[in-house]
Amino acid sequence: MTSEQTDTTMIPGLAPLRQRHDRFTNWRSERPFAGGVLLILASAIIGYVPLQFAGELIFIGGTFTIIGLVFATFVFLSGVGALSMPEHSTIFGVAGVALSILSLMGALGGLFIGMLIGIVGGNLCVAWDKGRRAEAEASSDEQTA
Repeated sequence: MTSEQTDTTMIPGLAPLRQRHDRFTNWRSERPFAGGVLLILASAIIGYVPLQFAGELIFIGGTFTIIGLVFATFVFLSGVGALSMPEHSTIFGVAGVALSILSLMGALGGLFIGMLIGIVGGNLCVAWDKGRRAEAEASSDEQTA
């Protein structure tokens, strides 16, 4: 009996949690998870800045607020798109980088922090390649066997 089998049999109710964790790990390994999550985080930061200044800017002219929220929405959609359609992660990554840079115009790039996080997330989506990952896992399995 291995230690893993011992752990799941000793604690009642742990087996379903282990199965959920394994399913999530398999789902996560099949897509650019880190890049998609960073794009979603960047969109929250980019959208936060115009919302904080919305009260003051509405009297001056709310165009910048609206533009900032539009960029935040599109960065969010590029992150969700990369997670839901991993075969198009390169397209969503490039769009995420471009929109993060363009968010300087409407949201100050989320005070530059959101822009930088969006650039990193988009680059991770572009760099992710399921084919290379599968080949690397197969070669590592052959070496350990």
